Amino acid sequence: MSLKIGGSKTNTSSSSNTATNSTTTPNVPDWASNLTQGVAGQVGGLVGANPQSYVAPANALQQQAGAGAAGLSGTPWDYDAATNVTTGVAQADTPSISSDIGQFMNPYVKQVVNATSADLDANDAKVRAQQALNLAGSGAFGGSGAALAQSATEGELARARATSIGNLYSQGYSQALGAATSQAQLQQQQQAQRLAAAGQIANIAGQYGANQRADIASQTAAGDDLRNISQQQDQAPVTNTAQLVAMLNGLPINLFTGQTTDATSNTQSKGQSTNVNASASYGG
Repeated sequence: MSLKIGGSKTNTSSSSNTATNSTTTPNVPDWASNLTQGVAGQVGGLVGANPQSYVAPANALQQQAGAGAAGLSGTPWDYDAATNVTTGVAQADTPSISSDIGQFMNPYVKQVVNATSADLDANDAKVRAQQALNLAGSGAFGGSGAALAQSATEGELARARATSIGNLYSQGYSQALGAATSQAQLQQQQQAQRLAAAGQIANIAGQYGANQRADIASQTAAGDDLRNISQQQDQAPVTNTAQLVAMLNGLPINLFTGQTTDATSNTQSKGQSTNVNASASYGG
């Protein structure tokens, strides 16, 4: 910092009136003036800009996540199908062995028992005819002996029929019971398989829905990060200007700024006049 003072004086003797004028001018270094004007120009450029240009739009991943979230439902893919299968199994009748025995027994009775009964009827008729022929040949056809013989024959035929038909019914029932049991077990296995399939479908559908939600969450997070980057880029002019203003305010420019004072004194008098010019400056 420097201080300079200069002036001149001229004297004449007389009575006088003196008038003094002074002007002070700050001395700012060129580098400080240029720096301040540059920052002020950058601030002025921000004033005329559209504020919306500094706001980043939604990222494409955010939009994609929003569209995916809008498409989510309370029941994921094919979940209804699994529910319908489970409901159908729950509402189905419990397999009944007793009710199925009849459907397996009826064909057996028609095909085996009835056929055997017809064969027995034919055989009984042959036995009766042969017995009648024998009795007629012996001359005892109309006597009590013939009646006893015929009665004994009918008893044997009835017992033979009862034994044969009874055995057939027993065999048929055992076969029908086995077939009905197998049928009930097969139905139970089928119901278990349908329930297992429904559970698998529900699990797959649930996992599919969970994967969709996870994808949407990942897209949202990535979209947020990318939009934040874009927001920082769009805000860069404002952020940079604010930093420049802060740095400019932090500079001690006043330490490099001085001032110059110019003073003019004019004295007028009768017979004598004094004229003084003085100047002083410091700093800069």
